[in-house]
Amino acid sequence: MSNEKVHESRKEGQPQTMGLAVASTVCGILAFFIPIVGFALAILGIVFGVKARSAIAASAGTLKGEGMALAGLVCGIVALGIGFLWLIILGMFAGIWSNWCGWWSGIY
Repeated sequence: MSNEKVHESRKEGQPQTMGLAVASTVCGILAFFIPIVGFALAILGIVFGVKARSAIAASAGTLKGEGMALAGLVCGIVALGIGFLWLIILGMFAGIWSNWCGWWSGIY
């Protein structure tokens, strides 16, 4: 398929989906499923979501994807919050474990 046919298939007055909105949604959703890289993906989802929403609002109807940008923004915030909760919980268990191991080793 040539480039001319691709461009002909698009209608002139139809708004295009913002690429940052798609990237925000993908990063926000993947942040839930990829454990270590999830923090970076969540932050990218938030940044892309904010930038996409502001660009869509300033485009005067030529760009669409505000819902996708919002979904990526919300998913990124929730994934970041869950990640921080996991860090707190793991830190608590590490502290409890180190105290318990120290107590146990003092018996012998």
